[in-house]
Amino acid sequence: MLVGRALLGGALLFAAAGCIGSARPAATPPEYRPKGQTKCQVRASSDRPLVIEWPSSDRATLEAEAKHGLVVVKYSGCEMELMPQCHVAGSYRYTPTTRKLERVVISDEDELYAKLPVGAARLEATLAKSGQLVVNMNIVGRYDAIESKLDRLEGMCDGATHVVTGLTAGAFEFYAGASGTAGGGLGVAGVGAGGKSTSEREMLNRDGEAAACEASKSDDAAPPEGCGALLRVEVAPLGEFASLAPPPSAEPRGQIFGSALAPLEDVSPGSVIPPGDGIVRVHISSPDSSLQLQGAEVNKLRPVRGGFVSLGASTILCRAPCDTTIDARNGQWLRVTGPNITPSSGFQLYDRSGDVNLEVRPGDRTLMTLAVVGYSIGSLAVIGGGSVLLTGALVSSSDPTSSTAPGMVKWGAITLGAGAVLIGASLAVDLSSGSTRVNIRPGVPAPAE
Repeated sequence: MLVGRALLGGALLFAAAGCIGSARPAATPPEYRPKGQTKCQVRASSDRPLVIEWPSSDRATLEAEAKHGLVVVKYSGCEMELMPQCHVAGSYRYTPTTRKLERVVISDEDELYAKLPVGAARLEATLAKSGQLVVNMNIVGRYDAIESKLDRLEGMCDGATHVVTGLTAGAFEFYAGASGTAGGGLGVAGVGAGGKSTSEREMLNRDGEAAACEASKSDDAAPPEGCGALLRVEVAPLGEFASLAPPPSAEPRGQIFGSALAPLEDVSPGSVIPPGDGIVRVHISSPDSSLQLQGAEVNKLRPVRGGFVSLGASTILCRAPCDTTIDARNGQWLRVTGPNITPSSGFQLYDRSGDVNLEVRPGDRTLMTLAVVGYSIGSLAVIGGGSVLLTGALVSSSDPTSSTAPGMVKWGAITLGAGAVLIGASLAVDLSSGSTRVNIRPGVPAPAE
């Protein structure tokens, strides 16, 4: 009996062990998923990220770069890095829109990576602590890339992946938490039953003023003052952006006429500006790529069939090497400037047409300052020395026995001569290195072999 029970128990144990062994799944190696990286890869295709969480310095750099040309970035996963030393020829055109109010509420990590992919990793802890992130935006318009020339990628561009093709403008507030009141039935820290607590919100970032956005109009050439903060960027990979750019004209280099281009659908025949005097495409020849062409109330033009259409007035027209078509028919004064050079003297192009090459020799700002100081001191020396010399001559003619007259004549002459030499030296410095010189030539130089 005991033996039977032992055999039965052993059989049951054997059967149970077999069942347990057959139900056990095969062992698999653990997956490697670094925190946040999987979500970043999923969201890497996001081409319209908000930039409201960027530090103020980064958004200021973005605004400044957008005024000088197309903005190039390195965009990978959840990281976007501005590349201010990399330049692409082109510009942005502002288009006003009906004022729009938009509110974005983020309550979990999935929404965070979907709506703020660029700054999601940095904001995870803030979201976990506050439970909610909120963005309130006033949108008044957008900037769109035009006149792109990806063959003009210049500067330090290693690692560049995308070009910013659009920017949304307005004002925003970005904060953590939400204002609200909750009733409670338990006393906490001396507060009796039925007391209420208010959750406070933490301001994370803000730019622009909502009140200023109320002044926006449908015909604005730029955002209202105080409502031009950048809220969102739109990017395109460098390879794909080439297909978004207007196709190059099949006409030979040196022609600006748009006969080979189809007319724009939104252009009325009366708005087309025909070629002629004052309609010029400007090229800047200079070793300094930071040079800019500036002019007040000068319209930039885009070629279409039969002529050109205006893109609106701009103060900064282009950066070297330029190749931008402008309307200079009204004799507007132009000049060439740069961050480290002396601004050139004003010049006009109302009597020119077609391609114009500006041969620029940049002037040294420091040498120009020394030349101005030399002019000033030399002029004072000439005036003072001449006065002393004249006074001594008059005293000598009226009193030949005067003992002071010869000394006055001598030192007056020396001072006058020294002043004249200083003026001459300052003029030489000015002409040779101090002033920025611009020679206007027809046509454009042939590309370097």
